[in-house]
Amino acid sequence: MVPEQVAVLQPFVDAGVFDAGEVQLCAAFVRLVGDLSGDELVALAVAARGPRLGHVCIDLADVERLVVDVGGDPVGDLPWPPLDRWTASLAVSNLVAPSDAHREGPLRPLVWDGRLYLHKLFHHELAVATDLAHRAAGSDTGDADALEEVLDGLFGPDDPSDPDRQRGAVRTALTRRVSVIAGGPGTGKTRTIARLLAAARQVAAGRGEVLDVALAAPTGKAAGQMTDALLQAVAMAEAEGVLDPAIADVLRQQQAVTLHRLLEGIPGVGFRRDARRPLPHQLVIVDETSMVSLPLMAHLLAAVRPDATLVLVGDPDQLASIEAGSVMSDVVGPGDSAASDGGSPLAGRVTVLTRSHRFAEDSAIDALRTAVRNGDADGAIEVLTGPQPDAVWIRDTDEPAIDRLVGKLVAAARESIVAAQSGDAVAGLEAMTRIKVLAATRHQPFGLYDWTRRIERAIQAFDPPVRTGPRWYVGRPVIVTANDQPNRLLNGDVGLVVRHGDGMAVAFPGAAGPRLVSPSQLERVETWWAMTIHKSQGSEFPHAVVSLPADTSPILTRQLLYTAITRAKDRVTVVGGESAIRGAIERPIARASGLRHRLWPEA
Repeated sequence: MVPEQVAVLQPFVDAGVFDAGEVQLCAAFVRLVGDLSGDELVALAVAARGPRLGHVCIDLADVERLVVDVGGDPVGDLPWPPLDRWTASLAVSNLVAPSDAHREGPLRPLVWDGRLYLHKLFHHELAVATDLAHRAAGSDTGDADALEEVLDGLFGPDDPSDPDRQRGAVRTALTRRVSVIAGGPGTGKTRTIARLLAAARQVAAGRGEVLDVALAAPTGKAAGQMTDALLQAVAMAEAEGVLDPAIADVLRQQQAVTLHRLLEGIPGVGFRRDARRPLPHQLVIVDETSMVSLPLMAHLLAAVRPDATLVLVGDPDQLASIEAGSVMSDVVGPGDSAASDGGSPLAGRVTVLTRSHRFAEDSAIDALRTAVRNGDADGAIEVLTGPQPDAVWIRDTDEPAIDRLVGKLVAAARESIVAAQSGDAVAGLEAMTRIKVLAATRHQPFGLYDWTRRIERAIQAFDPPVRTGPRWYVGRPVIVTANDQPNRLLNGDVGLVVRHGDGMAVAFPGAAGPRLVSPSQLERVETWWAMTIHKSQGSEFPHAVVSLPADTSPILTRQLLYTAITRAKDRVTVVGGESAIRGAIERPIARASGLRHRLWPEA
């Protein structure tokens, strides 16, 4: 039961819109402040609920769409306050701080500026917008003529009739204090970063300076992949003969770190690095910015020196951070800044890489990715029902086709297990990652656990049988579920249990070959026959199996499907009903935020 003093929330609790967290927050403020109107209590509950759904703020005119989970059961009519009365109540409420109040002003939980915010998120949003605008307003940097000579060496002469966007992105990054490089998988973001680093160091060397650079990403897995991808890009540049050997050696030593490590995070406390103790680096490049939440971006910007160069890189169409905000999408705004007017502080500072270098022109995966990104459900279905072998659709009612797919998964599992039993970690890891199920859910039919059961039932029937289960066994694939510093493992790292001497060890991929860790040293791991789409961000697989639940699931969104499809390098198989595919494509994540409007007011 809802406490009597906040009984106005009862219909919303009954409908599943608010839960105990919002109720207890409202009850606490009643005890602290005294009598509060029903309008104020509903507003406080709405503001607290919004961030749990990824929203930074709530437009009260659109409150039901934003706060009631999309795709859930109908909730019926709810007693939302009339809009005019509601906004008038907030304008005079003691719970609401003025939008122009200083950070150190009266402590009040809400801010109202035409949108409803929790006080902390409002100041994070304002800080991010203000910081980016100040950096963009700063003077341009670098010697343009010297830079063009360097770019000619790295990219070759530019063609004015068909400008090289990667070259343009590097030019922008090294002549502006802040810039953004956006693009989907295979559009050359890592290649651009590698040549950006080479150009920056070459220009600095010409001035007799040594450049202090930081590379960072929001997660340990993303940071490790950024480092590995950079090594590959450097090797490619060397093979093309465009990279000075001395600079190549320096770039090979560059290691990406997590943003929390860069900012010297203190668990439960905050970050050592801030405006008073800024980062020493002259150039800071952040990859996978789509996964950076609004609060973390605010902390990062506070810690980057005002005279440093900041480059944000990522794919605005991928899943956003699990925390509040959609920073990358908001920062990119309407797209390529070359076509944007001057009303934005970021105009001329955003480069969108559009040419895919991963897929052939007739690639069905690329066509499917484009259709999903553009919200074209008919186009996506047309691709999936076409003849191309690299994009296949299996309906969730087609049991024979599902059985054949399970057979492919089990064949890869058998190959991995046989290699593991012989102690061949290299072959076992290759087979283990050749095909992978990416499930939208964990518990539902065609979820992670459903696929795990299907695969494990099959391998238990091997001759001789493989004894599966939560305990260690040779051939078990595992995924690390939390950073493990003693073993130099990161959340999301994957390994394979292999025979080692008279016992077993867990083999993890490494630059110099598989690295073996004793199972007794590993605590936070799960079996990895399948994984969630959320967990797959930043990964790539030759064959990705995208498994969707029923079309009523609120988890199905355009960004989720796009992220899953773009994990495939050679082949993608989508398992699900047509209504699930269409439902996902037609349901874009619409996170409410004022950041885009602050950065692109005329867009």
